[in-house]
Amino acid sequence: MVIVGALSAVAGAPAAAVAGAAASAGLALAAVLYLRSPGSALRSVGAKPLAAGDHPRLENLIDGLCTTHAFGRPSLHVVESPALNAAALGLNHASAHLVLTTGALSDYGRLELEAVVARQLCAIRRGTAFATVLAGVSRLSIVEPLTARLAGRAGDFNAGCEIDVEAARLTSFPPAMSAALRQAADSATLETPRSAGHIWMVNPHQQASAEGAPSTLQRIDVLSEI
Repeated sequence: MVIVGALSAVAGAPAAAVAGAAASAGLALAAVLYLRSPGSALRSVGAKPLAAGDHPRLENLIDGLCTTHAFGRPSLHVVESPALNAAALGLNHASAHLVLTTGALSDYGRLELEAVVARQLCAIRRGTAFATVLAGVSRLSIVEPLTARLAGRAGDFNAGCEIDVEAARLTSFPPAMSAALRQAADSATLETPRSAGHIWMVNPHQQASAEGAPSTLQRIDVLSEI
């Protein structure tokens, strides 16, 4: 936007035309960043598409939950990490992405994995556009300082608890959701950009901080009251 304005000024264009061109360029750039944010966010966390048939247990769980509870079926992606974690991305329900770590796929039991998948599907249904755009544009160094601060506030604790509870009630077995959260908190630390920590079920950066560490335990306490 600044570049367009400078070039227009040098060319002798009227101030109104300069402002209009700059505004149009800014809107066009914002639209491009918005539309590309899911792919950018997936790249930022190192997510790769999960090939059909690679994890039949996961695919069966996805199909069962989506059919029973009318979820849209997200595309599946995997991040190579021993950590137990999962993320949800997407601008709308029709083009959402579910990301799981290899640790989650290999170490969770069936009930815990179902709880995690259900939770991320509930998050997608609530809406993940803001979190996705924030994680996507954070790859641009010019906006990274701002988005890093926003990312720290994106993981609203109350909303996170509500999604936990919704998923636990959906699967009719709250202990599985509690166990999944506890195992995620106790597993290896997930290496992921700070600006993308908010998209994960358990934010690895909050977990590493003194004030953030109890949050997972608080979420588990909320589940114990169901």
